[in-house]
Amino acid sequence: MRKTSLPGPVATRRTVLAGAAAVGVVAGFPGIVRARSKTIVTTLFGGIYEERYRKHVLAPFEQKHNVKFVIKYGSPNEWLTSAMVNKDNPEIDLPFLSLPLAMKAITIPGIFIDLTPAMIPNLKDVAPNFYDVYDKKAVGFNYIDSALMYRTDKVSQPPASWKDLWDPRFKNQLLMPDVSGGSFHEMVVIASLMHGGTETNLEPGFQALKALKPNVVRWFKSPNEVNALIERGEGTVAMFAGTRAYAIQAAGVPVGYTVPKEGAPVGVLSYHVPVNAKNRELLLEFINFALEVGPQTAFGNEMESGMVNTKVMLDPKVAAKVSPVDKLIRLDWKKIEPQMSQMAERFQREITA
Repeated sequence: MRKTSLPGPVATRRTVLAGAAAVGVVAGFPGIVRARSKTIVTTLFGGIYEERYRKHVLAPFEQKHNVKFVIKYGSPNEWLTSAMVNKDNPEIDLPFLSLPLAMKAITIPGIFIDLTPAMIPNLKDVAPNFYDVYDKKAVGFNYIDSALMYRTDKVSQPPASWKDLWDPRFKNQLLMPDVSGGSFHEMVVIASLMHGGTETNLEPGFQALKALKPNVVRWFKSPNEVNALIERGEGTVAMFAGTRAYAIQAAGVPVGYTVPKEGAPVGVLSYHVPVNAKNRELLLEFINFALEVGPQTAFGNEMESGMVNTKVMLDPKVAAKVSPVDKLIRLDWKKIEPQMSQMAERFQREITA
């Protein structure tokens, strides 16, 4: 090998390593660079959720394990498509998916691994609704119930049952979700269950929704529409997420929130680990951390959200706003998911057209 004379002190192995640590990049020492710059690419929804999730979950794990999180924004459909297209070399280490798309994700072979308590010890404390329901190919992090918000100054007797929505006293009063309004699929299934149908027999539900039309003043396309409508009194009862209802209440609008006796459908965000994830052990360690009582409690209290760990004890004021697990409707998403596109097409054709 040809030697080259350099001015100054001789470059020893120790000085080379020190220089590598200082600049973070040195050809010939890739293992050192990887060890000092662990990264997890994950997905996340923005706004207040992201702010509180970063504060109570991501930041503490970053500090504890010298990890950096890189966030991919977009939609769950985009994230699942990426997991499928890039299954041999995933560009997203840890997709964070929402119902009902998560149920589609677990049915696609060869994409995500099974999660077990041996891998993630805190799974033993997760309520079955948020682990078993995914056939153990995913686990939930938190949940938001969706029930009925109402104007307390205009509704003297709030609905006690989902079936009460068909009462003529609510004519031109209801705010119900359109296809893009959130909880649309849940609404169709609940209408079916209230009128003799099932998750696989939705005909009674569609007939019931046709009968409900005189009571509906607006099929809203975004939950954001509901704020102004309910504040102006243009609607008095809305199918709405509990966290959003209590935020409107905190802003001074006279609204209450009630869960019908049959229970509330629920939205869940869940973790999915790709089969070919390059940093699997780190991902499993992070999920276990996110399911610990500490992060779960801190996030749940500030977000006013239900949490999946059964040992979590939320602040009493927060707990009063969160439907307990036994008040949630456990819909069979495995039966619903294959019908979802047809449900949307039929709803637009027969109900809102």
